[in-house]
Amino acid sequence: MLTPFFQLRDEDAVEQRMYVAGFADEAGEAWGTLVPLDAEMVENAVLGQQTFTVWCNSDGRIQPQPTSDGLFEELLEKGQLKETPLDELIAEAIEQGKNEPNDDILDMFETLHDRLVRAQGMVADEIARRRR
Repeated sequence: MLTPFFQLRDEDAVEQRMYVAGFADEAGEAWGTLVPLDAEMVENAVLGQQTFTVWCNSDGRIQPQPTSDGLFEELLEKGQLKETPLDELIAEAIEQGKNEPNDDILDMFETLHDRLVRAQGMVADEIARRRR
């Protein structure tokens, strides 16, 4: 009895470039021809069907979050849902916009500032509420 499988071609490689698909017997040995699949094509096909949102932890770390709980747990367990501190994201946004002409970026930075001021106020209100 053969079972279909799908796996990374080289599970030890730092950067994955290929997957393989094929059939394996009950002992896990591959049978027949393995079909090589480009990693980018596979990831686009698989992740293209998944919706991601963004989660902000209470300590200001931002993390992608798939809508599927099962996928979330699996990716979290594998360490594939990188958390980034909010201040690092802001620093990166400022750095990326440094060379943009003012006409293109100034309104965006002002909107960012307004949102951060609102967010700071909400956090201050919650801290004050919890200290009462």
